[in-house]
Amino acid sequence: MKPTKILEIRDLFGAGPLAGAASGQAFFSKLVEATSELPRDAVVALNFGRVDIVTASFFRSAFRAFRDYARSEFRIYPVFANANAATREEISFFAEGSNDAFVLATLGKNGQLTSPTVLGTLDDKQSLALRALAELGEADAGKLRETCPETPAVSSAAWSNRLAVLSAKGFVAERLMGRTKQFRPIIEGLVYGR
Repeated sequence: MKPTKILEIRDLFGAGPLAGAASGQAFFSKLVEATSELPRDAVVALNFGRVDIVTASFFRSAFRAFRDYARSEFRIYPVFANANAATREEISFFAEGSNDAFVLATLGKNGQLTSPTVLGTLDDKQSLALRALAELGEADAGKLRETCPETPAVSSAAWSNRLAVLSAKGFVAERLMGRTKQFRPIIEGLVYGR
């Protein structure tokens, strides 16, 4: 899938490591400014290609803050693309320590996002919901409850809560169909724990 917009992080920040909470807080405003004109439900690829390293403290102050802001204010879906091994390790360290998770993918030369994965921590129920949505493509809470029966049985409201968490983290998109919310992964093939 092609993202709505690609942000080249090296071009926005400049050369050198992306390190430190204070630098991350200053960079956060650049991310907000660069995405302020995007439509709702846009997928934004934050391309870490050519970036040596993004430290956990910078990631927290800039990128997690941006993800939370973008999801609550604009309903934009950020995807972190082309992170090298050192940056992935820093993101993983931060995500696991804060019980959070983020969407990472590869951004090809053709502008397509591939190999999407959730890096970090999801609980078993959230993981089940994401896996079921990936298999179905799109569903509401009632359909997921029917498709994935649990013992003891859980309500559609419990499934709705799981989906709301996945939506808040930017993993699934939602749309209103009458009085029912339909959910789908933001990128086809999104998996947890690859």
